[in-house]
Amino acid sequence: MARDEYLEARVMTAAPHQLHLMVVDGAIRFARQAKQALEVGDLETAHLHLNRSRDFVSELISGLDKNQAADITERVHFLFSFAYRNLALADMEREPRMVKDALRILEMHRETWRMLCDQLTDSPRAAVGGEGGFSMLS
Repeated sequence: MARDEYLEARVMTAAPHQLHLMVVDGAIRFARQAKQALEVGDLETAHLHLNRSRDFVSELISGLDKNQAADITERVHFLFSFAYRNLALADMEREPRMVKDALRILEMHRETWRMLCDQLTDSPRAAVGGEGGFSMLS
């Protein structure tokens, strides 16, 4: 119960760029758990975790604002779609390698996004919603 309240408070007070990072972290966490479950043959657990990871990746895709930085947004959309497709195929084919490929994309994005968050945190204008905010998110 306390953990749920903590998470709710964290989500409610997070800036958009921090929320995005939380969603990426969720996608990665469940994909890793699914990969481990596939490796030991626990198909039911793998299926559940792959579904959760895909839910997070779907949220990432739907959060892209194609009216902002269209070229970059299109590339990120392609990468997230690749990750989603690999998670779905991993579920159907029971193949941990496909989860690994999706994780590679998600982890690279996380690292890049983490650097952006660090820059935004250091920027006083970002803290008050001025320039410096990231506009790919709707």
